[in-house]
Amino acid sequence: MLKKLFSTIVLWVSSLLFLAMDAHTQEQANIPSLWETFTPMFDIGVAVEPHLLNDENTPHILRHYRSLTAENCMKPNALYRPDGRGHFEPADRLVAFAKEHGLRLRGHTLVWHNQTPAGFFTDEAGNQLDKEALYARMEAYMTCVMEHFRDVVYCWDVVNEALADGGEETYRVESPWYKICGKEFLLRAFQTAHRIDPDVRLYYNDYGLLNPDKRAKAVAMLKELLAADAPIFGVGIQGHWDIHTFSPQELQKTIDAFAELGLDVQITELDMSVHHPGNREAPDGEKWEYTSEIEARQAEVYAQVFEVLCRNADRISSVTFWGISDQYSWRNYFPKKNRPDYALPFDRNWSPKKGFYSIVESFPKF
Repeated sequence: MLKKLFSTIVLWVSSLLFLAMDAHTQEQANIPSLWETFTPMFDIGVAVEPHLLNDENTPHILRHYRSLTAENCMKPNALYRPDGRGHFEPADRLVAFAKEHGLRLRGHTLVWHNQTPAGFFTDEAGNQLDKEALYARMEAYMTCVMEHFRDVVYCWDVVNEALADGGEETYRVESPWYKICGKEFLLRAFQTAHRIDPDVRLYYNDYGLLNPDKRAKAVAMLKELLAADAPIFGVGIQGHWDIHTFSPQELQKTIDAFAELGLDVQITELDMSVHHPGNREAPDGEKWEYTSEIEARQAEVYAQVFEVLCRNADRISSVTFWGISDQYSWRNYFPKKNRPDYALPFDRNWSPKKGFYSIVESFPKF
């Protein structure tokens, strides 16, 4: 009797779960597809980790995105090994997924001061490399990585976040790349990448580019590189913004500035935090709850973003969201661990938020 009762309960619970999943699948089928909506204008992509390419997430990824960025598994700390052979297994899972489903793949990132092992910049005895030794290591590493992903990755973020945020310094002087090589490492990196694979598109990628001072630094740096015949195809504007400080006017100015240099523009890491920038603790009057008012404000700001992007579709080739849903957003642990954020168009259950609808509704206006 108890076994029969237990079996009945299990069957009942399983039926409820099936119905819930079916309802969720139906909900997704009834909403617009992001990539289909914006196909006439630009690619819509997403950053993803290989372990998230599972039965639960895959249908949603394929429905809404047509390009992928490796969130972490193509960064130097994931790929670099001192023996020069590279560690490609996680990234290769992402590559296989992209190939199977006909998705484009962005490479992220080759040269960066962050998420690069300290041993990349030292010899076997732990002594800092000199400039020529570091350039030799750069070339060996980039050759290993770019050859491995040749004909799969259509573009690379070659140099990431080389610019200083504030002050008079143009570059991050604390970066090991800058300390050892000076600013010339940027030109060397782009030249090396182009020599290894002349057909791949090469980008400079950074955050904070809506800030007028940092934008001016970026423009000056890019002009100097272009004058030296650096093979730069475009600029990645990361787009880690928030609902309190985002300015559509500054986004327009930034797109104008880079497009006027003859460069392609991509939004490479888009999310929209609901928290004040830099706040690690909730200030007076700010809660870490996702209220209906906050969701409405976020929807307004996402609409502002896409209205600017749609107006400039002839200058923009791709827009990539940095995470597949709120559940997997890096904003949940940066700048403060275990502080929930709600920065993406889909909630933790893959249900579309008001921001999702404000995004897709931006398209018909232009």
